[in-house]
Amino acid sequence: MKPRVVVASTYYHPVVGGVETHARQLAAHLHARGFGVQVLTKRVHADDPREEVIDEVLVHRVGPAGERNARGKWEAVPAFFERLLTLAPRFDAIICVDYRGIGIAAVAVGKLLGRPVIVQGETAGVLAGPTAAGHSGLPPESAATTILKAPARAFYRRADHVLCIGRDLEAEALRAGVPRDRVHYQPPGVDLARFHPPADGEAARLRQTLGWPLDRRVVLFVGRLSVEKGAMDLVEAWQRAGRADAILALVGPDMTGHAWDVGGPARAYVAGHGLSDSVRFEGAAADTAIYYRAADLYVHPSHFEAFGSSAIEAMASGLPIVASGVGGLRDFLVDGENALLHEPKSPASIASAIGRLLDDEPLRARLATAAHRTAQQFEIGALLDRVASLIEAAVRRR
Repeated sequence: MKPRVVVASTYYHPVVGGVETHARQLAAHLHARGFGVQVLTKRVHADDPREEVIDEVLVHRVGPAGERNARGKWEAVPAFFERLLTLAPRFDAIICVDYRGIGIAAVAVGKLLGRPVIVQGETAGVLAGPTAAGHSGLPPESAATTILKAPARAFYRRADHVLCIGRDLEAEALRAGVPRDRVHYQPPGVDLARFHPPADGEAARLRQTLGWPLDRRVVLFVGRLSVEKGAMDLVEAWQRAGRADAILALVGPDMTGHAWDVGGPARAYVAGHGLSDSVRFEGAAADTAIYYRAADLYVHPSHFEAFGSSAIEAMASGLPIVASGVGGLRDFLVDGENALLHEPKSPASIASAIGRLLDDEPLRARLATAAHRTAQQFEIGALLDRVASLIEAAVRRR
């Protein structure tokens, strides 16, 4: 009989983001493999149901309510602790996706009950500060910050296993003193049945559906309109590039109420620089796959990135990509081989790379072929089966 698992994530569907997508993929995969699965997450709105079923998995929502922000990960700790104790008769293991804040509740309950706890890191700098030798893109950590984070880090290190979606995170966990046999490189993966190159004529049909022009190339960005995703850098780069033969489409939500939100400033910049004819803000999308299949080129200008799921999705969809050479992106992108890498936080560098690809059709074709081949190594089913096996082994040992 398969173990019963609680998947804990501060935020969950319908909140859109890499962490939320990874948590949902994991919960659905474990359920499909016969595990008993429940999800524990935070309410976003006061009227969110306390319990609902998503993908045939029961989702528990606890307070306090609030939009997606960093503070919520800490405000939810008491409620997560209480609900995990209440659910104790109904699970054999806890897996915490993005364990900042709520990982304290998960580890504490796991130790109290004698149940294994697996935490999945989604952001660099949680277990230890970045080093000059690393490529996370994060600034150095001050001594005061190290002292303030020390108690939480001590808690996180007591998890039975630490899953790391990027090599930087793996090195960080080892540097923090987590034993090698408890640290696992575990990239999120991509659903190759959903993200794939367009069939003959499909791109044109999708463009008509989306209202995109057929006579101009489309440069695509998928992600939150936030500082760290490089959204503002990208619209500034687009102004520098001055491409009358192409449009820029940004697919993703604003970070309403968040200090890093650039949705409003980006729209104001576009309007103020006369770019409204060549820049489209598509907003959040329930299905991003069709956007990839309708585009010509993908750009991923993050300031830091633990993995870069949107980049892998674009590659699986057969797009050539431009990306910043930071963090987990460097785990699978090689400049000039399967992507063009630009300097992070540099609109000039982004504009140069976009222009080079738009002007060189053979290069686009070569990079797209290599990118698609790279993406095949990240098939999500095989990668999540490794997590399932780890959970089973951890439960058996306990």
